[in-house]
Amino acid sequence: MKTLLRTAVLLGGLLAAAPAIAQNARLGYVPTPDHPVGQASRHFAKLVEEKTGGRIKIETFGSGVLGSEPEMQASVQAGFIDIMVGPTPNLVGVVPQFMIFDLPFFYKDFAAVDAVMDGPVGEKLFAQLREKTGIVGLAWWDNGFRHMTNAKRPVNTVQDMAGLNIRVIPNPLFIATWKALGTNPTPLPWPELYSALENRAVDAQETPYALIYTARFYEVQSHLAKTGHVYTPFVLLASRKWFGSLSDKDKVLVMEAAKESATFQRNVSRKASEELESQLVAKGFKITQPSPEAMTAMRERVAPVVVEYSKRIGTDLVEQARAAMAASAKP
Repeated sequence: MKTLLRTAVLLGGLLAAAPAIAQNARLGYVPTPDHPVGQASRHFAKLVEEKTGGRIKIETFGSGVLGSEPEMQASVQAGFIDIMVGPTPNLVGVVPQFMIFDLPFFYKDFAAVDAVMDGPVGEKLFAQLREKTGIVGLAWWDNGFRHMTNAKRPVNTVQDMAGLNIRVIPNPLFIATWKALGTNPTPLPWPELYSALENRAVDAQETPYALIYTARFYEVQSHLAKTGHVYTPFVLLASRKWFGSLSDKDKVLVMEAAKESATFQRNVSRKASEELESQLVAKGFKITQPSPEAMTAMRERVAPVVVEYSKRIGTDLVEQARAAMAASAKP
């Protein structure tokens, strides 16, 4: 018995003196590793490891290796994957209020969207996500303003959109928006989009510049219209199982790293968007900018959709977002 006690004491002393065991995590995302999401994922992993003194190491997996965004979302909710990055439209099935980022022609510029993401509206959305799913919102990242591309003709007016078969995110607000604009929306998951464009199963698609470029849509599309019709954020999300296993100190450090990663990612993403237009032209895209009058006509077409879905989102939340944007616009 004395021998057992001495062994237990010795083992306890060794464990106490040993360094903390690293709490490894897997982070998945769908864009390619050279996309701003890939760059920021690696930056976030580096920050976490540095801030925690190596206690937490995060391995990143891009290009959909861990599954599509809806698949990863389900895995994060179940605790099978620790962290993921994905766009907000995939969250509307569990928290409909995330549709506030799908309202067409709602956000004027980056200052407006930052005011919404970083203010009370963003906090409420993350709180609802955690309450309903257990998923922990770590940070709001940039995906950018969405633009329309197609393989048939230049788009300068809403009439030019008529009849085009366009791939959209499987999301009711996106479908309603593109129906209102006169197109034939076809919901498809992201991994199927390139082949659908290549095989002409669909004529068109709508994504931000960075995705248009890194997905090589210039190989299967010829026209790009700078519509900027919707702003879509990416969100950095963690499973309750993984995040809840962290000490209070490490939770704070992970949140600090997430906040810093948001600044990094938004800068990289927005700078890339500025530079990518000329690169897309060099790759063969013919880019058009609809006139202010044409953009007004598009807004008028989708105005009933905005009214209908504002009610579904909650008029109080929509008005709170409008107030945040108005405050950000003041000199």
